[in-house]
Amino acid sequence: MIQNDNDMNKDNKKLTPLQKEIVSGLTAGSITSIVVHPLDLIKLRLQLLSTDKTNLSSNHHNNLQKYKYVIRNIITPIKNDLMINNLYRGLTINVLGNSIAWALYFASYRSFKTIIGTSKNANDWDNSMIYLISGGLAGIFTSIITNPIWVLKTRIMSTNKHSFNKSYDSISSTYKSLITKEGYKSLLKGLTPSILGVSQGAIYFMIYDTLKQKKIQNNKHSRLSTKETIIITSISKMISTSSVYPLQLLKSNLQSTNMIHSNNSMTTLNLATTIFKQNGIKGLYNGLATNLFKAVPTTCITFSIYEAMKGYL
Repeated sequence: MIQNDNDMNKDNKKLTPLQKEIVSGLTAGSITSIVVHPLDLIKLRLQLLSTDKTNLSSNHHNNLQKYKYVIRNIITPIKNDLMINNLYRGLTINVLGNSIAWALYFASYRSFKTIIGTSKNANDWDNSMIYLISGGLAGIFTSIITNPIWVLKTRIMSTNKHSFNKSYDSISSTYKSLITKEGYKSLLKGLTPSILGVSQGAIYFMIYDTLKQKKIQNNKHSRLSTKETIIITSISKMISTSSVYPLQLLKSNLQSTNMIHSNNSMTTLNLATTIFKQNGIKGLYNGLATNLFKAVPTTCITFSIYEAMKGYL
């Protein structure tokens, strides 16, 4: 039987499950990054106060003072620069990083779930354990591939456009500056806490997929509604983010310019000890409230778009 052109076009438009994960991840990551970029910028600046040499990093200043300092630094126009330029500084690298990261994560998470779920010992494992392991492996894979992008992002977003350091005005100039001054190893800065921090993604997906499957079984529907996605995402994200937040803070500080001005060879453990001695346990949670304020809506947007795109494709 010969297919007509319309039938052939329909077949050509069909995507494999893995391709759907990639397209949905790219779309969700890109849109979300654009929407919440200013909050991401504020969160990053607050995290970097933990190793800032100014008096703001000390415990003598409360969180409100720190928020005011960071926000004032971002929104105050410098020279003739527009405030919007500061709020969206680093948008290109942020969109690039998040779109690639989400595409890689969703695709590898699905692949690992399939591999583990079809293994000989799969019947002996609870589904939640499969989700946890798959999320962890997907996180490690994604972290290694995207770490150089996050180093570039941190350097660009940690400074204003008209700061003293012109090396971070663009992606290309930032890359050249890093390689010239610090070598290729600089692109791996923060990788250790990033890999340790994959437990956040693993915990998140364990909770998310477990609740998702139970809800689908109870509703006898193949998909979650937007409201259900938002509720399950919020619960999963708040728990997972709070549990490993200090690792995210350490990663940001290791990748920042603060390390150049202090001790370029500082290890993750040394940095954690230094922050704890200077600021106590609170120092390891600088910016947590802002992070949750940004992370929960961000993840809700990401997963709502992701689930909608998968359903559409």
